[in-house]
Amino acid sequence: MTKKGEKYKCEDCGIIVVVEDPCGCSACDIICCGEPMKKVETKKK
Repeated sequence: MTKKGEKYKCEDCGIIVVVEDPCGCSACDIICCGEPMKKVETKKK
């Protein structure tokens, strides 16, 4: 399940998206360039 503020990056074109309004689905694949985007791990301060 996605959470507000999570970031996803396309490995092909490099675009990054930030989740603003999570859908609440148990499986949520964000697709870009025909492939699922990879979650970007953020470092805690």
